[in-house]
Amino acid sequence: MRHGRFSVLVLAVLVVFGPAVVTAAEPVSPPPPPVPRDLPVVKAPVVTRPMQPDAFTRSVPRDVSDLLAIQKRVGEIVKDLSKATVGLRIGRGAGSGVIVSADGYVLSAAHVTGAPNRRVVVFLSDGRTLQGRTLGLNRALDASVLKIEGKGPFPFRQLARPQDVRNGDWCLALGHPGGYQRTRPPVVRLGRVIRTESGFVQTDCTLVGGDSGGPLFDLAGNVIGIHSRIGAPTTWNFHVPVRAYTEGWAQFLDGKAFGRPSRGRKPVLGINGVDHDKGCTVTDVNPNMPAAKAGVKTGDLIVGIDGRDFQGFDSLFDHVQKKNPGDKLKLSIQRQGKPVEITVTLSGGRGP
Repeated sequence: MRHGRFSVLVLAVLVVFGPAVVTAAEPVSPPPPPVPRDLPVVKAPVVTRPMQPDAFTRSVPRDVSDLLAIQKRVGEIVKDLSKATVGLRIGRGAGSGVIVSADGYVLSAAHVTGAPNRRVVVFLSDGRTLQGRTLGLNRALDASVLKIEGKGPFPFRQLARPQDVRNGDWCLALGHPGGYQRTRPPVVRLGRVIRTESGFVQTDCTLVGGDSGGPLFDLAGNVIGIHSRIGAPTTWNFHVPVRAYTEGWAQFLDGKAFGRPSRGRKPVLGINGVDHDKGCTVTDVNPNMPAAKAGVKTGDLIVGIDGRDFQGFDSLFDHVQKKNPGDKLKLSIQRQGKPVEITVTLSGGRGP
């Protein structure tokens, strides 16, 4: 039995880079005149793939000099990336996002924003707290867009071209695991792109609850994805591809929900936990996910699943994976010494 194993979300060592002054990115072209409902037609910023040193493109680092080159590059760009990465609070839920235009358009995940036209509190890395509202969302790809209210310019990062996101690329995952904390800048983790498809990007970056909706960057500092499904092991992490935003930008700005969840989705419960000799203890509940909606709380001791005893977080995870999205899962819980029975309706997360 592996102690401390996380199920739907995985916790690992997090590398935190301190805050600093950021050099502003190049501004995008001015948007054309607005269309009805005061939703401006803004072209999603896209850049071409820049030439990168060989050390950034090798499938395996050749030697220590390659690793040092990657480390140096991360240090050069992480301050700029952090400034464009934001924390989000929507109702009682929390997540992350990334600013992609000087006038305050933000990309996030549909399961974070929930629905169009919702009020959003946006936390910038410099400590500012701003207001915003959600626009459209693509339920099929778990993609959403929101707009910061107020006058810019805001720090932002551009999007990579979809065709330039390739297997084996080094990447950086940023976000606010566990929710935004004023005394902590966005947390940065280095990983690799291990699979790319039209509907998702898969990486081995470590992600945690609260990261959802946050950005995935290449080492040129361009956005290549948005954190969507956070899994165990880390190779089950899936991100919304930039194609979802560049091809559906007008629909997002129209302020409506569109798309249907695709088939082949894996069951998702939405908790973190650690082993306990009576089952497992919940260490984190992902906002807007099935467990949270059903009433599971941090600190709950899960002692039974579907009327049966189990031991260890792995056992709970394996049991969930045998079900389908939409299935019911009955949890027997000890909460502050009192028994609680909760039925969770599992949702679906994208997978291969």
